[in-house]
Amino acid sequence: MKILKEENLYSGFLKVDKVLIELPGGEKISRELIRKKNTVSIIAINDKNEIYFTKQPRAGAKKINSIELPAGLIEDGESPEKAARRELEEETGCIAEEFVELQKFVSDPACCDNVSYIFLAKNAKKVKELNLDEDEYLEDLVLPIEQVYKMMEEGTINDSASIIALLKFKDKMKKI
Repeated sequence: MKILKEENLYSGFLKVDKVLIELPGGEKISRELIRKKNTVSIIAINDKNEIYFTKQPRAGAKKINSIELPAGLIEDGESPEKAARRELEEETGCIAEEFVELQKFVSDPACCDNVSYIFLAKNAKKVKELNLDEDEYLEDLVLPIEQVYKMMEEGTINDSASIIALLKFKDKMKKI
């Protein structure tokens, strides 16, 4: 696949481009492409086998209290691990001894170009109160692992990045 032409339709938090693509057989198609900074999601687990989450309003999900793993954008020039450490501290007030990259994925390869990285933060500890950005309205919460998977099955936790991360974590724990 080869991009022949790009036209910017919108630039804001997200950037939307119209692209002309040449497929392997020579056919040409036009598509809209959503461009967003790469992201991180963090499974921060403490010594009591509890996982840290955030509760925040999400317009796309039409929810006042979306329960999600701590997550955020990777800033320009920042490594995924550095972003994971920063976001964990900002959104939960926690630090962790060790960060392990579990997976990276593209959320919707048909129309999005950003990569999402999942990290496991081992031995997370709350060390300070939240350090929120101006536009962030969130609460931190800590949940036992058993409750997390029950909430996921019930649909209470329905954020795709959180679900992918938690399923990857569950699979990894089975192999240990």
